[in-house]
Amino acid sequence: MKKTVCLTLIGCLTIFAGLFSYAPSTSAAAPTYTLYIDGKVSSAKLPTVVEKGTTLIPMKAVLTELNYTTTVDSKSKSVTAKNTAGSYITVQTGSKKAKINGTATLLAAPAKAMNGTTYIPLSAVKPLTGKVVGADASKGIAWIGEKPAATAPVPVWGVSPDQMKAVSGEKLLLDEGGSGDIYLLLYQESLDDPEELYIFYKNKLAKIAFTPDISGFDESGLIGVYEGMFDNLAEVYGQPESDIIAAYKDTHEQIPLADGGYLTSKWNVGGTKIMLLLKGTDTGYTVNMQYIDTSVEAQVEAAMDAIE
Repeated sequence: MKKTVCLTLIGCLTIFAGLFSYAPSTSAAAPTYTLYIDGKVSSAKLPTVVEKGTTLIPMKAVLTELNYTTTVDSKSKSVTAKNTAGSYITVQTGSKKAKINGTATLLAAPAKAMNGTTYIPLSAVKPLTGKVVGADASKGIAWIGEKPAATAPVPVWGVSPDQMKAVSGEKLLLDEGGSGDIYLLLYQESLDDPEELYIFYKNKLAKIAFTPDISGFDESGLIGVYEGMFDNLAEVYGQPESDIIAAYKDTHEQIPLADGGYLTSKWNVGGTKIMLLLKGTDTGYTVNMQYIDTSVEAQVEAAMDAIE
C-alpha cells in the first residue's frame, strides 16, 4: 500500500511532464531544461533555460561542478572560469566574443546576466572541457557528458492555466479560482487518486502539490506510507539534500506526530525543489509531495501569505 501511494503520485507527475514535453508553449517565459552532468542531475540551484533556440546555463554554478573556479574582473566586467589544469573561458556580458583555452571564440549567443548570475551557451562547454553536450526538447533535458539513459520526471514550469486545462483530459476539476498574482486549479483523477493542486503565479505554473487520501491510517501506518514514498523518491532523484524528523530541542526526543511532530525531506533537481512532508495537524494528519519552481519560490510564498 505505501509504495502504491507513492508510485501513483510519481505516475501523475510523469504523465503531466510528458504531456507538456510535446505541447507547444505559448507562455512568454523561457522554457527550462533539467541539466545532467555525467549522467546525474546537476546540483545547480539556478535553471538551465532556452532562448531563441539556444540552451543557456548558469556559468558559475555549472562550471563549479566541473571543477572550475569563477572570478570577475571589476574593471572590464569580464567573467573567467578556470581549473587547476589551466583550462579557462572568459566572457563579457552582452557579447558573443569569448576566449576559450587561449582561442578567440564566437559564442552561439551573447553571455547574459539573468537570475543574478552570468549565463553562457551550453555549446561553449564542449571546446572548454572536451565533453559532449546536447539537449532534447521533447524530454526537456540538456546534458554535459554522455546523454543520460534515464531521466527523472520534473514539471515543465511556466505553462498557463488554459494550457493545464487543455491537457487534463478526463480529470475532475474540483475547484479553481485566484486572487492577486495567484491562480489555483484542483484536480483529481478519481475518488481513489491523490488530489492534484496546481498553483500559478502571474499566470505561469510555479508549484504542484499531490495529496493522497490517508484516511484509515494510524500513526504507525502513516510513517510506513512516508517511508515508502521516501524510498521511491530516493530511487528516482537520489538521496535528499535534507532529511528532518522533528524533535525536542533539549532532549532530541522525537515528537509524536499527534503533538505537532513532522517528517520532511527535500531534493533539488535542476530548478525544481521536491518536498515530501508528513505532519500532525489540529484535525488529524497530512501527507503531501510538492514540486516547486525555485526561481519564483519566494514570490509564490509571499503571494500565498498575502491571500491568507
